[in-house]
Amino acid sequence: MTPSVVSPGRPPLLAAIRSEIAESGPMTFPRFMELALYHPQWGYYTAPDARTRIGRSGDFYTNVSVGALFGQLLSMQFAGMWEAMGKPASFTLLELGAHRGQLAADVRAWASRERPDFNAALDVAALDYPGGLPDAVTGCVFSNELLDALPVHLITRHAGEWLELFVAERDGRFAFAPAPYSCDALREEVSRLPLPAADGFVTEVHLEAGRWMERVAHSLRRGFVLTIDYGYSAEDYYAPHRKAGTLLCYHQQRSHNDPLVLIGEQDITAHVNFTALAGRGAACGLPQLGFCDQSRFVAGLLEKAGADFLARLAPKAAVQLKTLLHPELMGQTFKVLVQHRGMETARLSGLKFAR
Repeated sequence: MTPSVVSPGRPPLLAAIRSEIAESGPMTFPRFMELALYHPQWGYYTAPDARTRIGRSGDFYTNVSVGALFGQLLSMQFAGMWEAMGKPASFTLLELGAHRGQLAADVRAWASRERPDFNAALDVAALDYPGGLPDAVTGCVFSNELLDALPVHLITRHAGEWLELFVAERDGRFAFAPAPYSCDALREEVSRLPLPAADGFVTEVHLEAGRWMERVAHSLRRGFVLTIDYGYSAEDYYAPHRKAGTLLCYHQQRSHNDPLVLIGEQDITAHVNFTALAGRGAACGLPQLGFCDQSRFVAGLLEKAGADFLARLAPKAAVQLKTLLHPELMGQTFKVLVQHRGMETARLSGLKFAR
């Protein structure tokens, strides 16, 4: 539900969107989302106050903002990846969508304290979206809650056919307007999706996530891609009961489903279609090594860490662990996808309980 009293958004950003619509006609939703989230001056993630978006005083929590435990657990998996690769002299951890760099700091702190051998090989690099990726990475390309904020196309079923939803301006306000597809790439992708045939169905199509995967495949020479985000398999994503899609907006710890208000002042997200993402990766030379929910992934890491690790957890860290594992918090909402290049026989502890 949309908040009862809302701002239309940042005035300079609203003016930029109106100007573009006036000049070029109704705007595709990915272009709208790109401007709302990533405009160089007024976007939600790029504006001067963007650092306040995450955590207790912001609009939402992430795995990283819950506390340092998440970084410690992931560090164990990164060290396991390094070992599976034969302990190369240099292991690059490339984090995409790093925000304030807190995860990198947590990983480095754990490695320097617990695994100095791994720490000596560890090279941590962080990039925000969209950013150019380096070539010939040996190690792991990691993202946490990045893909849900990549621009998506919106489509709707009307009178027996699928149409794209554009953003238009009507009587001084933004509104959705259905029309034929804006590009052949969207038409081709829709033809591959297991979409229901019910009129009124609205959902998202993730072309930008596919392009992101292509760039990652070009960047990784050998090693792993670890993607953590909330999402579904394609079967669940386009299930008949999900007729309103997965698009959600976050503002001041509240969620609603109207992206056409609070423009530049709220987060806009869509759940990840992990089936499509894994398929694009496989086509680019990054086959899937494993897929599971976060609770199973963390359980595998905890088993590897041993009972002593759990016994040494401070009360604060125990609360963090509950948040990461609990099915009604982050445990089943978040999914973990691991892909690889040249690591077919790797056995990662985080994937031990993957189905």
